[in-house]
Amino acid sequence: MSKPFAITPQQCIQERVFQAVAASLEQVQYLINLCENRHLFTLGLFAGAMRGQVNLLPPARSSRVLEDLRARYPSSQVITDAWISERMDEFPISSAPSLHAKIPAPDPEALQLIAFTSGSTGQPTAWKRSWAVMKLCASLALEALQLQGRPWAVVATTPPQHMYGLETSIVWPLCSDLSLTDRRPFYPEDIRRQVQASSLPVVLVSTPLHLKACLDSAGQWRNLAVIISSTAPLDPALAMALEEASGVPVLELYGSTETLSFAWRRPARQELWYSYRGVELACRENETLVTAPWLSQPVVLADRFEPAGENKYKALGRHSDLIKIAGKRHSLAELNRLLTSIDGIDDGCCFITRHGRVAALVVSRLDKSDIRRHLKPHLDEVFLPRPIHHVSHIPRNDSGKIIQAELQRLLASFVRKD
Repeated sequence: MSKPFAITPQQCIQERVFQAVAASLEQVQYLINLCENRHLFTLGLFAGAMRGQVNLLPPARSSRVLEDLRARYPSSQVITDAWISERMDEFPISSAPSLHAKIPAPDPEALQLIAFTSGSTGQPTAWKRSWAVMKLCASLALEALQLQGRPWAVVATTPPQHMYGLETSIVWPLCSDLSLTDRRPFYPEDIRRQVQASSLPVVLVSTPLHLKACLDSAGQWRNLAVIISSTAPLDPALAMALEEASGVPVLELYGSTETLSFAWRRPARQELWYSYRGVELACRENETLVTAPWLSQPVVLADRFEPAGENKYKALGRHSDLIKIAGKRHSLAELNRLLTSIDGIDDGCCFITRHGRVAALVVSRLDKSDIRRHLKPHLDEVFLPRPIHHVSHIPRNDSGKIIQAELQRLLASFVRKD
């Protein structure tokens, strides 16, 4: 969890703060922005823009990822919360951290950044984004979700380096009446306390894994305005339970680093996805292309969709997720959803062994036979996971997506057991 640096909204607003940080930057082309405190992250974004530098947002914070990034972009500098804070010693620092702020940028139109895919399906891919692109997408997202004119605070458990976290917790507040908050709570009790401590109603931005942990924790959830989820499919039963526990709508976003967000739904009540205004999906037999006002050209989606009415679409899953065993078909993503929806499983994922069988990794105290018993009513016998391996954790990045390279290394340790 990030250290809460004590910088007030009034200090962030002043252009001289951006200038002070910008003047301390090295003469490089790129900034590797590792700031976790969202106020300092935003300062880094726009201080770099003042110097004509491009912000690089790494998909993970591991030493290997950072080494690869420095090799790929040799004219670069790493900036962190501590680095920015040290250069602000000349400004008076308050004794308590700010909870929310509006941080207008000196010249947002100069902002350029490069975000990277998570690497969940292979090598991370770079995507360059401008402020104009992100602002246009944000305006349409805020319109679709009816968040315009809402004086609420955004509390996010996802890092600002991830496109989902960047959009919702940084760009949305800068383009609306929403307020940006500086901390990134991790544990359910920390999340609950920060929500309750806010002087404004809270938009909680999180992931299915985090939200499931929050639902399982003790304590009541007050001061929420809406819950937003993304990065992985949100189980409708979990969404319904969250709505009952919190008393607020739970909305799910569809998007990617390649496209930004472009559709939403309320999974407790809706199966279909609703696209933002001006977004169109060209649904073909083997692929779906999305066209959006902020995209320079159509982008092929990883998932397939079919039209279900005006601006409505049904998700059909991914070709890569389709598995065939004994002449029968099933979605690997659906297997994962069923597995992680079991009460008593903290996390898990299914995979196909070298012998073509379904197997699973689980973080759970449940016995293997209990897990299969829960799955049996929902699955054909050939899709019941055998074997099931208990592990201490599933390798995921900060946004909750599985890190494919680390997963493969973990699976290799079970090869002889399969």
